[in-house]
Formats: sequence, structure tokens, C-alpha cells
Amino acid sequence: MLTTEPGPDVAPYHDRQIVLLPQGAGVHWLDLSAAEDLMLRPCPAGSLTVQKVWPESP
Repeated sequence: MLTTEPGPDVAPYHDRQIVLLPQGAGVHWLDLSAAEDLMLRPCPAGSLTVQKVWPESP
């Protein structure tokens, strides 16, 4: 699991975020054909949905 600084969706909750590779980037990561800094970035705002699951709402 790779982590990076949090994007705007995660920052209010944690100081790190899992790296989500863009679609099609997996092969570039495996064969080292793209620069790390192009892939190891936080997600842009609005990429992730935040949903409270605990504690349960009344």
C-alpha cells in the first residue's frame, strides 16, 4: 500500500491517504516507465465521497 499527503477530501480526517493510481497507470508503475511524482499524488477535490459509518446515527 502506498500513501501520500492527503487530498482535500481526506485532509479533514487524516494526515495521509492511499494512492489511487489513475486508470491505465498500473502498467507504468510496474515497469517504471512513468515518473513517480506523476502517479503518487493525492486525488483532486471531489474524487472521493465521505460517508460517516461509525458511530451509527440514531
